[in-house]
Amino acid sequence: MKTKDQKTIRAFIAVRIPLDLAATLHKKAQHRAGDVLQHKLRWMVPQQQHITLRFLGECDEHSLEQFSNYIEESLENVRGFDCMTGCFEFFPDAHRPRALALNIHSGQQLNALSRICEEGARMCGMRREMRNFRPHVTLARFRQHHHVTHSHFFNMPSYRMTVNEVVLMKSETTAEGAQYSVMKVFPLQPLAKTA
Repeated sequence: MKTKDQKTIRAFIAVRIPLDLAATLHKKAQHRAGDVLQHKLRWMVPQQQHITLRFLGECDEHSLEQFSNYIEESLENVRGFDCMTGCFEFFPDAHRPRALALNIHSGQQLNALSRICEEGARMCGMRREMRNFRPHVTLARFRQHHHVTHSHFFNMPSYRMTVNEVVLMKSETTAEGAQYSVMKVFPLQPLAKTA
């Protein structure tokens, strides 16, 4: 039970985008934005790019420890897997976009990880996540509402990445926006080799 002076941590659980791929996505998306849109966006630095599996919000240390133990146990026998980048997407939509994102496709593996994280969050007394999980990486946030069309961001080539770990992240608000740091890493089993 949380007391008044107990410290809380704003946290989420995610898959990090490998730095070389994140740098490529960053550069390509800026190029697609062009001079018109590039300065209307606050770009996510490559080191901060990730796929959020479950946003946890403000948590006390005890709840985070419980959640962490559940995730560690649940992921013990989960294998790593490959996924691919997809199309650009605007959240919540292109009429009043707040974020520019890129879809990520993995068959059902990312969805399965998201379900494990949701179960862990519920077991620790957190509210049910009402939105459907849509695997994506946020590339930038719009500084102000600006109507866009998909022709502004025609599609990029697909890139492959391997998911071999899940991370518990802390989010801190600064003057430059949210800053993320890793609290715990949950390694997955090595990717199954194909013959």
